[in-house]
Amino acid sequence: MKNKSKENLLWDAYNETSVEISLGDKVLTENQLQSLWRQDFFMITASNPFSQRLSIEENKSRNEELRVLLSQDYVEILAGIGKSPNGTWAEEGWVVRGGDEAKLISLAKKFQQNAIFKFTSSGREIINCQ
Repeated sequence: MKNKSKENLLWDAYNETSVEISLGDKVLTENQLQSLWRQDFFMITASNPFSQRLSIEENKSRNEELRVLLSQDYVEILAGIGKSPNGTWAEEGWVVRGGDEAKLISLAKKFQQNAIFKFTSSGREIINCQ
């Protein structure tokens, strides 16, 4: 069996990521939010650029800067977290309804992110931002 490349392993990890979204005092899955909003939405983070772990403080600062930039285009910004199945990796980020995919990719590039998640009624899409 051929060994998987580092990039393929990374995309496998993205596919296995569970997403939790804070809506008021509730924590929702991507499917629960999709059934409420009935509209495409995205999740983006500024944490851990190119999958290099930063301190909690650095990630919080980067995500706050991202939230401020998102607030220029989005009224509703929800906190979200993506987690690996075994709990060894988690990244906080933001969930926004609808929007301009190209602008979000541009923001992801600014914050050195490999990808963003897009959620539709058909499921999750991982958008390569490199």
